[in-house]
Amino acid sequence: MRKLSNQSQRLLSLLFNKSIILLLTLSFIQTSSAQTNSAENVAVQKSNGQPISSNTSKSIHAFFNNSAGVTIKRYNQQLLEVTVGTRSIFASNDGRYLYVGKVIDTQEKIDIGEQVAQKNRLKKIANLDDEYQLSFPATSKELFEVTLFTDIDCGYCRRFHDSMAQYNALGIRINYVMLPRAGKNSSTYNKTAAVLCTSSPQENMTLAMQGKFSAPTSPVDSRCKNKLDKQMSLANELGITATPTILFANGAVIEGAVKPEQLLAQLNQINTGSEK
Repeated sequence: MRKLSNQSQRLLSLLFNKSIILLLTLSFIQTSSAQTNSAENVAVQKSNGQPISSNTSKSIHAFFNNSAGVTIKRYNQQLLEVTVGTRSIFASNDGRYLYVGKVIDTQEKIDIGEQVAQKNRLKKIANLDDEYQLSFPATSKELFEVTLFTDIDCGYCRRFHDSMAQYNALGIRINYVMLPRAGKNSSTYNKTAAVLCTSSPQENMTLAMQGKFSAPTSPVDSRCKNKLDKQMSLANELGITATPTILFANGAVIEGAVKPEQLLAQLNQINTGSEK
């Protein structure tokens, strides 16, 4: 599959950087007679027997320069869901308008854009092997686990790590995904790769977070760098740029260092909501 063209990536970046709030009301007009023939080489999906017209599909694909990483399916009678890479946005039935950011269903009083984003995040995390995460397991009965995008030279990440024993004692497993924000081949990147290559990465991660880790003078094994690259790629696909960023089991994310008791309370709240 081809990657998104540079122009398509710029368009996507523009869309996701300019949040547009759309209030869904009953004034949406349903498409009366959609065409049934799909355009050649265009991914078109049907839902509830309602096809997406080839003209609509052509219009949306043309906006993204017919990149292979764009798919379209019906979200409901009023909206289409457009997936670009690993991110989803919404479009009007005729494909003329794209809705980015918060898309509020005024009847259900929910942000359907965030709901779709959460599902997409969970799909990506589910496909991430354990070898690409650095886990700090719970030291009491494990109640919850979260994925944390972290940077060893980030002050707030270090503050979070200082309380690792408390999170673990509360029954929370922390799975680190490394995101050196200085970028590839930076000193932070090289230090992170060196930590991941050691025989005791958890112990050395703690030393690195304390500014006490001494990277070896010999080159880091390329396999460790490849693992780090995959973690950075995942963060990019999910649109995560800040550290620390916590990804919950329901796909929701929050940024910043959260105190152990506060994190436990949030996890209990999420768990209670999922059981309803």
